[in-house]
Amino acid sequence: MCGGGGGSEPKEQESKMALAEQAAISLQRYGDTFVPLENMYIQDTLNRFGDDAYIDSMGRASTGTSAIYEGGMDNLNRGAFARGLDPTSGSYQQESGALRDAQARGMGLASANAGISNTDQAYSGLGNVVRMGQGLQTDAMEGNVSLMASGIERAGAQAEKDFAKSSSIQNIVGTGAGMTAAYGLNKGTV
Repeated sequence: MCGGGGGSEPKEQESKMALAEQAAISLQRYGDTFVPLENMYIQDTLNRFGDDAYIDSMGRASTGTSAIYEGGMDNLNRGAFARGLDPTSGSYQQESGALRDAQARGMGLASANAGISNTDQAYSGLGNVVRMGQGLQTDAMEGNVSLMASGIERAGAQAEKDFAKSSSIQNIVGTGAGMTAAYGLNKGTV
């Protein structure tokens, strides 16, 4: 005789059944919560290659850079008018034109840099999509804000250099310093 027993199936251990149930719940939560988020991230990444993404990022960079130069131009104009300079004079027009050219150059460079940064971020996003598919860690949110901030900082630094080259602004600053020094000297003799 073979000693075979009856026909009952072996019973699953309760601990294994509890683990399987927890795994099923976790998988369901992942599917309900994270899969839609991952799909949105994938779509956002693909959208970064579209014309709208380039127009938006390049437009913001250009507008931000223009605002930096406009503030400097306002200061130039106020200082020149306070000194009694004729806004129709050739010297003033030449200086103003040179600064407007610098503004246009700055806006173009900032815009081009924003476009390149957008492309870099789009390809970085594709790398993240691949890593997500492999179950690896991603850097999905890293860098977007810092890229924008560094672009504005570069535009501001370039604007400072452009305005420092401006002889009208240097004259305005020199006149202001001279008036302050003269006032201080005259006050000491009174």
